[in-house]
Amino acid sequence: MYTEICREFRAMNTDVIALVVAETSQSAVATAALARVEALFAKVEAALSRFRPTSELSTLNRSAGQRFAASPLLFEAVDRAVRAARETAGVFDPTVLGALVAAGYDRSFELLATSSAAAAPSPRPSAGTWREIELDQRHQTIRLPAGCGIDLGGIGKGWTVDRATELLSGFAGFAIDAGGDIFAGGTQKDGSPWSVGVADPDHPERDLLSFVVRDAAVATSSTARRRWQQAGQPQHHLIDPRTGQPAQSGVVSATVLAESVARAEVLAKVALILGPEDGLELLNSQPGATGLLVLPGGKTLLSNTLRTGSEPARTGGSPWPGEPTPPIQEARYVV
Repeated sequence: MYTEICREFRAMNTDVIALVVAETSQSAVATAALARVEALFAKVEAALSRFRPTSELSTLNRSAGQRFAASPLLFEAVDRAVRAARETAGVFDPTVLGALVAAGYDRSFELLATSSAAAAPSPRPSAGTWREIELDQRHQTIRLPAGCGIDLGGIGKGWTVDRATELLSGFAGFAIDAGGDIFAGGTQKDGSPWSVGVADPDHPERDLLSFVVRDAAVATSSTARRRWQQAGQPQHHLIDPRTGQPAQSGVVSATVLAESVARAEVLAKVALILGPEDGLELLNSQPGATGLLVLPGGKTLLSNTLRTGSEPARTGGSPWPGEPTPPIQEARYVV
């Protein structure tokens, strides 16, 4: 006999839902595991939030130009972000903090949404700055270039979901949804795979399509969320590092399915920034990943594997060295 146990909490400025399918006799063990998931999110947020002056990330940013002795948590997160920048030729760029602040995103979003931001000087493009970050694996030190600040934003949240899956992987089924960064493992209570809907950005109450997944990650980046006004101009949080401005690519949202949430999050963000043609080409070129782009008016562009209904090609290991690779047993798509 199986039961579902759910835990909901607020972390990283979003609502998190963690659910476990476990044998009834394991209810107490499952409840304790879910408590550890919440504690993990709190720990990572305390270390990596750029909105907390006392966080380790804020201390690192204030130490730009000097070698900084990092905790294993911070070092791994920054290393993952730099590798993501390298793999995407810098279209994903963790050094866009200055551009985010210049666009008005200088405080936690719930505070930003209730205030009016004045115009700030136009930021310089940050493209290439990530290459100057020095990571010393042996001594666990990080040196940011002088004047540089990093934001771990989406990849930090996705990375945390991936770490949380390790706490729940021993159960018959589990799902974690951190504001649209999702990993679904095993099966639901009735033995069926999980279903993940892709919302219409113009009508969030309805889905454009759904993924039927097992042991897979789904992440969405969207310009329809986290929006605000600055000096009368609409702004959003997805910065194009090539311009230093919020992306204006003609893509409203991008959704990616992959083997890890961190990778899906990065690919979704990059595909959105690149625009319809280059973004779709990116999705079609990625081993073990698939996805779609949503354009204004709800028009969708599907990657090749979604259009044909086939599974994305899988390799013997992770496409990104060091990326966790859960054993994917099934990944089906219903369009």
